[in-house]
Amino acid sequence: MRIKENLSSVVSSIGKNNSAPPKKAKVGKVYGVVTTENTPTAAMFKKAGGFNGIGTIFYIDYIQSKTTIGNIGDDFFNKCKMARPLYSQFQHYPLLEELVFLTELPSPVSQVTNTSFATYYISAINLWGNNQQNSQPSNNNANLGLTFIENPNIKSLLSFEGDHILQGRQGNALRFGTTTKLFSNLNEWSDVGTDDSPITILSNGFKYDSNGNFHVEKINEDLSSIYLTSTQKIPLQTDKRGILNQRTRPIDVRDYFNSQIIINSDRVVLNSKRDEVMIFAKTNVEINTRNIINLNANERIHLNSDRVFLGTVAGQLPTEPLVLGDKLNTLLENLLDSLYNFGTSLSTVVGSPEGAPALDIISAAGGLLNDIDRINNNLEEILSQRNFTT
Repeated sequence: MRIKENLSSVVSSIGKNNSAPPKKAKVGKVYGVVTTENTPTAAMFKKAGGFNGIGTIFYIDYIQSKTTIGNIGDDFFNKCKMARPLYSQFQHYPLLEELVFLTELPSPVSQVTNTSFATYYISAINLWGNNQQNSQPSNNNANLGLTFIENPNIKSLLSFEGDHILQGRQGNALRFGTTTKLFSNLNEWSDVGTDDSPITILSNGFKYDSNGNFHVEKINEDLSSIYLTSTQKIPLQTDKRGILNQRTRPIDVRDYFNSQIIINSDRVVLNSKRDEVMIFAKTNVEINTRNIINLNANERIHLNSDRVFLGTVAGQLPTEPLVLGDKLNTLLENLLDSLYNFGTSLSTVVGSPEGAPALDIISAAGGLLNDIDRINNNLEEILSQRNFTT
């Protein structure tokens, strides 16, 4: 393997390296962080460079900080040193009284001078192994900031081999993980599949076990989450278990193990600010609720299909066709016209001698019978060929 080949040159050079030992790492304690126009103060915001200085910290060298109790006055901050975040693509700023790793690198003007360097910080030092805060206060009263509140129930996510986890301070995280069948008892996504099957979990609002030492995502207990799976089965609890639709018979959510995306929360909103919301499916689209389904449109609602069925009868499709309104209206108008003409004819009949044929009545009755035959022949035209109900 290439790694083993490269190691040979490293091993052969052991004992031959005459370079100077690395310098001791520089550490500082944070007393202020620029996050807004007034944080830590308006003067310090301006001193750090305004909005271009967002993330700048005011710190004191670690040894000196052991006997220093900070305050939020400009006089104190002016005695502090400043350091900028090393990475511009990440915003992960330290809390007050956390320790940061510092390094000196070129400044914005180093292109025109050989002596201009600036101090940058990389990240807060993982002092306590606590993803929420790693401060080291000079007294028993930790001051983490103006708005940050520490939650004692927060636990770090349990990491499995190969996982890449980005975890926030207050119970939100993004896990790039895989199936881990050896530890399937410790997570909800490793019962099936192989150990190289990827899974991505975005979660927010963990339900922590106050007696636990770590946390693992639980889709039915965490407040909101998005799961992107490949071969995993996810035990999502839905309002309807088993066969959702007797006709289409989709696989139950908890039994499906092909790639899928699951969004789970107390409420899910899909909103398009400008254009359509589109849902496409290769087989079926299933919508289920215990209450009401509303379809609201300011203009029209279209249901287009070769067959539209309303309801089922013992799991079977309905067979009663709906009535076409315009055709039914025309048929009823024709029937009423015939009855009206028949009634009009009867209203003007003149009596005939006893035993003589009532020619006027016979003529009117014949016309009515002809109309009835014509209407009867058109009855099937009022029935829909596409829409059926129970």
